[in-house]
Amino acid sequence: MTKRLNITGVVVVLLLIILLSCVLTIPVFAAKKVRIQTPPVASALPLLWMQETGKLAGLVELDVIISPDHQRALALIAKDEVDMIVTGVNVGAKVYNKGVKLKLMNVNIWAVDYLLSNDPTIESWEELQGKSLSLPLRGGPLDFLARYFMQENGVNLEDVNIVYRPLPGAARYFMTGNVDTIILPEPLVTVTLAKSKKAELALDLQKEWGKLHDGDERIPFVGLLVSDKFVSKYPQLAKAINGMYMKGIEWVNENPEMAAKLGAKYFDIPPKILQTSFQRVNLNYFSQEENRKLVEEFFTEIMKIYPEMLGGKMPDEEFYF
Repeated sequence: MTKRLNITGVVVVLLLIILLSCVLTIPVFAAKKVRIQTPPVASALPLLWMQETGKLAGLVELDVIISPDHQRALALIAKDEVDMIVTGVNVGAKVYNKGVKLKLMNVNIWAVDYLLSNDPTIESWEELQGKSLSLPLRGGPLDFLARYFMQENGVNLEDVNIVYRPLPGAARYFMTGNVDTIILPEPLVTVTLAKSKKAELALDLQKEWGKLHDGDERIPFVGLLVSDKFVSKYPQLAKAINGMYMKGIEWVNENPEMAAKLGAKYFDIPPKILQTSFQRVNLNYFSQEENRKLVEEFFTEIMKIYPEMLGGKMPDEEFYF
């Protein structure tokens, strides 16, 4: 009887070992390296914090690539040469609608853009009539927002001389007095205000959005997107990275001086300038349900003016993580 029990116990242990080994071979955290491309913006800081501190060292190695080239990032994720990218939420929706399989993991920047002026008398959209305005890209998010706000405030767009020049060259163009006004994101806003004696912050685009949306100033500008293939292969790892990214956002907001020093190491911008810029950047996170609600409200307004910014249609539910 004792022998039978011993044999039974051995069999049970062997079965457990076999079962455990099978479970461990499931590719939950099997990726050796996760490659993420991001421009040098506040959204990159939680990723750099994760990379520098080895927060996921027991699970995976992070390779954060700093590059302002959004088009290259989109090409790389489409070819599975990077796993995640940081880019404009509408940019992600557009390539998704064009057939690139990716998901919006989170929205992280909700405030970043401001109207600067070389003319201190400009304090409203109406006062842009007869003036020149520099925007970085025809059909881009700032082009949409500028047109949206001007139309909502009764401005005849034909009375505004819109000049399209890419960043950061456009900021230098503005500082030399070639245009009256410009819409810029942070940290370029702080850099420009520090370098130019004439430049003044004329309008906060987030406050302007709030005036038209029941006081809610959150605009879903920038998000972290992941390839659908990566999520399918490593669902738990994708969740772990997203969860740690949220903790990284908290770290940035709680440690602005340290975050500025970390950013300066990668962005080629002085720490003091970066830390000052944080005051005008809403780096934050909300629930997936709230994210989607705010993103869809933003996309609804885009569809009225620039449907091509989203590839001609609203993205379906598979776009959301």
